[in-house]
Amino acid sequence: MQKLTVVALMAAVCTSFSVQAQKNLGMESSPNFRELGGLQINENYQVKDDMLYRSGSFSDLPDSDEQKLLATGINRVVDFRSPFEIEREPDHIPASLNAEYVPCQIGSLDPNSMGAFMKVFTSEDFHKSQVDSLMIMANHGFVENIADYKPLFNSLQETESVVLFHCSAGKDRTGLASSLILHILGADWDTIMADFLRSNEAVAKMDTKKMEMYGIPADRAKSLAGVEAEYLESAWAGIVEKYGSVDAMLDKEFGIGEKEKESLRKKYLEKI
Repeated sequence: MQKLTVVALMAAVCTSFSVQAQKNLGMESSPNFRELGGLQINENYQVKDDMLYRSGSFSDLPDSDEQKLLATGINRVVDFRSPFEIEREPDHIPASLNAEYVPCQIGSLDPNSMGAFMKVFTSEDFHKSQVDSLMIMANHGFVENIADYKPLFNSLQETESVVLFHCSAGKDRTGLASSLILHILGADWDTIMADFLRSNEAVAKMDTKKMEMYGIPADRAKSLAGVEAEYLESAWAGIVEKYGSVDAMLDKEFGIGEKEKESLRKKYLEKI
């Protein structure tokens, strides 16, 4: 409870600004593929279009989706997944996109580490609250090795980079990364949370058969496909608990202090 209270206090002091609609690429095979462009940071600035993208996995793209990917101009793909995940759904990166692939494993998703999840998903008394508890723990756990995100933050600071960062569903590992980027750019908590929760819009369009590859029953898969505010709150509370503040963590682990934040804001923000 203390961890969530810390984040709640952080949210209470933030000034809320309206959140402009982000552009979703409309990729049928990867429904959570969207950009941060269009998000209003404050009354004066918003995120530039065509520079920052986030998604779930995107393998075996049909021609229509491949054309949408090519049109982005992405030149850096940062993949948070484990080798186990990548083997089952390798990224579909057209050679003509000429994008550098950057492995950036966050956590460890493999058969041995999924025991707790599978115990819940195969139990007779299955309930979504059990999933929520597991996901709160998982998101908090990302903080233990949050320095593993460093390849992403290095990529963001490359001069000509157009970055896509993603995991399998594009919601938890990717959601935390997006929240930190938006914080760096000056977004308030309401804006950050709205971006995080927007993954729920893609749930109805997700192919739950993909989750069967990991042994998750199809009829229960969608309870894992979405997000709740408590998931991200847990991760941020863990950061505050470990580092004192999110800003202290960014400086210590990624070398992103005030000077670097200002540079990133000049690169990724535009006046409204």
